[in-house]
Amino acid sequence: MRLGTSWQRLLRRVLQTQDEAALIRRLLADLRPSVQHRAVFVETGCGAATCALAEIAERVGAVLYCCELDPGRIEALREAGGKTLENVQFLPGDSLETLPRIAERHERIDFALVGSAPSATHTLREFFALESRLGPGARVLVDEAALPGARLTLGPCRKGALLVPYLLASPVWRVTAHPRAGESMVSALHDKVGARADSRYEDPRLAEQWRAAPV
Repeated sequence: MRLGTSWQRLLRRVLQTQDEAALIRRLLADLRPSVQHRAVFVETGCGAATCALAEIAERVGAVLYCCELDPGRIEALREAGGKTLENVQFLPGDSLETLPRIAERHERIDFALVGSAPSATHTLREFFALESRLGPGARVLVDEAALPGARLTLGPCRKGALLVPYLLASPVWRVTAHPRAGESMVSALHDKVGARADSRYEDPRLAEQWRAAPV
């Protein structure tokens, strides 16, 4: 039986125990300022998480890029965020056009929140645009995502439908589900262990996209 929109919203409010901002603060709580490397954060699509990322970026001295298709949304967020968002580098336009420019500018990206469009293919391509810069210690958060076969989700989880299996099949990403955060999210940590690949998720169509773990 399919629930109506009002019932879906009520169920989400009951089951959701953590919003995106709270999850991001927890995932990045251990980051500290570094004199060797200025951290780089990237977010596709701006919203409630942007302020949390801006606060963390200020704390650790990171540069934060926010890719957003809708200029009006950027202006509304800037107005609401005030000084908190003063140092955020907003990049209006399609994320698939702006992300490669960010990757060209930086050798390393420390955190990426992807999922700006309700499309599994678009989210996967966002990740691919940054993948070569996501080395050991890097973290990724996928919006509206769940592990394959998950029963508890707070949304359709369409955005992560391709990216999550790809991460699970990769030898270097440690994947964690957060079914009660946001509209269900999945995070991944690049730990360079080299032995985490799960063959159940191997997809020959994606195997060519794998990157060797940086030395």
